[in-house]
Amino acid sequence: MSHAPLGLVSVILFAPFILTTIWVFLMVHIYTEKAESLLPNSKLVKDNKKLFSQMGLMGKATSNGVITHILLMPKLFAKKGLVDANEVKNFPRKLKLILTLSWGSSSFFLFALIAVDIYSRYFL
Repeated sequence: MSHAPLGLVSVILFAPFILTTIWVFLMVHIYTEKAESLLPNSKLVKDNKKLFSQMGLMGKATSNGVITHILLMPKLFAKKGLVDANEVKNFPRKLKLILTLSWGSSSFFLFALIAVDIYSRYFL
């Protein structure tokens, strides 16, 4: 494959990556406090609030990412005693989808761009 089609693939992947990244930061700003309030007995959420509250939007993004990981792997966090399993079970489905799909799509485009870069560096 020559460099021209590879550049086109990069541009096609880069545009949605930028859009999803912008959406993730908007979503973080809008939904982080709501998600934290839905997990009031979570030791991990309480500790993250203390640790990241002074970091602004990046602290919110980190906290939001941790909450998303909690929602993706609730049994692991509950087994370690970091969250209340009933709170995670009763977490609103719509908000869970917003969090997981936002972070998942942004991660997908990031890894796709990394794969294109690796391909162009080592296989062309």
